[in-house]
Amino acid sequence: MKKILVPVDFSATAENAADYATELAHGIGARVELVNVFQMPEFSPAAASLVWPHEEYKLLEEDAKKALNKLVGKVEEKFKKAHHELDFKAEVFGRLLHGEIDQEVGKYFAECKMNLIVAGLNRADRLMKAFMGNITRKIIELKMPVLFIPSCCRFNTPKKIAFATDLTSSDISVLCTLAELAKPFNAEILIMHSDDANGPEISHQQIADFLQLVADKVNYRNIYFRQVKSEQVKDGLDWIVENGQIDILTMVHRKHGFLHHLLKGSYTVDMSDHIQIPLLVLPPAHCVPV
Repeated sequence: MKKILVPVDFSATAENAADYATELAHGIGARVELVNVFQMPEFSPAAASLVWPHEEYKLLEEDAKKALNKLVGKVEEKFKKAHHELDFKAEVFGRLLHGEIDQEVGKYFAECKMNLIVAGLNRADRLMKAFMGNITRKIIELKMPVLFIPSCCRFNTPKKIAFATDLTSSDISVLCTLAELAKPFNAEILIMHSDDANGPEISHQQIADFLQLVADKVNYRNIYFRQVKSEQVKDGLDWIVENGQIDILTMVHRKHGFLHHLLKGSYTVDMSDHIQIPLLVLPPAHCVPV
């Protein structure tokens, strides 16, 4: 995992995500790219009469470039002060893109063979929650690995990473990738399954078969399993976040999986109120690009 992309809008939340990403990159030996997506106007005969003429947008674009360069310098300076005893310079770069945030971030991620998106998760007020939830969904639907950082969260070396699974065999490849993230920190991986009273009952044999696959396929010893009894999946997730002493919660976003159902409800929209730790969302059968 060598390249981390951070979408930034120059808010305090985005800056906090950039700081977190820089610390994480230091731990795993990666570089960080801060990306600001600048939305250009659609030019048409009617556009000349709009409030923002082309010249104004050019000025705004220049301001965005300056703000991006300033943020890069600020993140580097904070890292330097925090690690003044280390002869190490953070690799932080800035890039200005044009278009819609989800489309441009997804395109840049693929073309530049990025490994991880680190995005800020804002504590929005009621008027903004629907919008924030929509942005979160769009980023998750990119089907790329995304680490969401709540605005209240500061970087701590991860010691325990929870992985929420429905015991699907394709989660084994995801666990292999997660193990590569955990290794530099020697972090524990807690495989957890949350029951759903309205879903099919998971047998002891299903659990045993899944854990045997983990033992056979995942090259990491610091892994253990816990089953959480709950009425609904979201209740089990909330419980493990509040009581499991974990540093990162990891989930897989697959169609018809339990994260898919959470996204259809209000959990993601209210995520900033529920989640006080980083949330890592991975696509199914995820592997890190080389």
